[in-house]
Amino acid sequence: MIQRLNVNTEVLSTYIRNSNTPIEYLRQKLPNIDKFLKGELEPTFNQISALSKLINVPTGLLLLKEPISPSSLNVDFRTFNSQLLSDLSSELKDTIIEMQEKQEFLKEIVENECPFVGIFTFDDDYSDVILKARELLGNEITRKRFDNYRKILGQLGVYIFLNGKYKDNTHRPLNLNEFRGFVLSDKKAPIIFINQLDSKTGQLFTLIHEFIHLLYGDSDLFDGEDTKKRSKTEAIINSITAEILVPKELISAMFDNQIDIRTSLDNFSRKFEVSKFVVLRRLYDLSMVSRKVFISLQKELEAEFKLIENIKKNSGGGNYQNNLRFRMDSNFFNHVNNAVQQNKITYTDAFGIVGVGYKGYKILSRGGW
Repeated sequence: MIQRLNVNTEVLSTYIRNSNTPIEYLRQKLPNIDKFLKGELEPTFNQISALSKLINVPTGLLLLKEPISPSSLNVDFRTFNSQLLSDLSSELKDTIIEMQEKQEFLKEIVENECPFVGIFTFDDDYSDVILKARELLGNEITRKRFDNYRKILGQLGVYIFLNGKYKDNTHRPLNLNEFRGFVLSDKKAPIIFINQLDSKTGQLFTLIHEFIHLLYGDSDLFDGEDTKKRSKTEAIINSITAEILVPKELISAMFDNQIDIRTSLDNFSRKFEVSKFVVLRRLYDLSMVSRKVFISLQKELEAEFKLIENIKKNSGGGNYQNNLRFRMDSNFFNHVNNAVQQNKITYTDAFGIVGVGYKGYKILSRGGW
């Protein structure tokens, strides 16, 4: 049995009206459009996708509970320098909408809620947040921390996606200078998206940063938020993230001021699998290096980072199959594939929900995560 979607008829009417597409034309292409608009018949995902193309509106918008405009997208995201952006690229807007579409699908499928989402407010003591985060993530500092934390968060019910472009479109790369990641908070289907163009250490920091946002149930800082309040909030989140990744107790015990500071930065960076920027900032915040040393080394690291980025730009794209599996959340894909196997949705519907074609879907179907 094909699964039909419970869509908001007001959402459909609003976007059709705003598109200025003649209803007669839509009736020719979608004979049941009037029934959809009156709520007499629920459309399939494939039919919603067809409508989105006819009126030039992303499918995700048509699946939301109420009409929104791209300028009021309700998310929290990390820019390269944690700056609030007033104008978003179409790639970022469309990626946010894609994730919202995935979230709407999950909310119809997932039964259990994540009890940790939104359990804190910004009036709570930071130490309580840190304690809870460590309880959920584990206290042990292991190798391959990103992979381990991603696995743990997946088991907790968080869906984590990565990409360096919009869907599979190599002509629409994401801009790392614009954002490093964002989070869509929800009790049933919390989603974290990470810009894959970032460094491995940057991806780890973003993963934990957005997870901390989830503990606050926080994904509404993007639009309409006072800039000073947002900056303060981001400082709190960054501070907690840094403590999770580079615990004060450990770095204080390990730091030796007799060792060259650059060697220490390199050692700590490898030990904790974070960037040298994070280590340097941690040492400065803990008064282990002076402001003069901090500023001087920060300039050195910026020059080093630019050099590494230039090298990365000239490198190859890697193995497509492995990259696709890395980008996709395995639990999300399993939900979609199960819906196909149970005849709730068609393969065509599944391709649209996952955001891949036949080839990509077959690769994911083989597993290998």
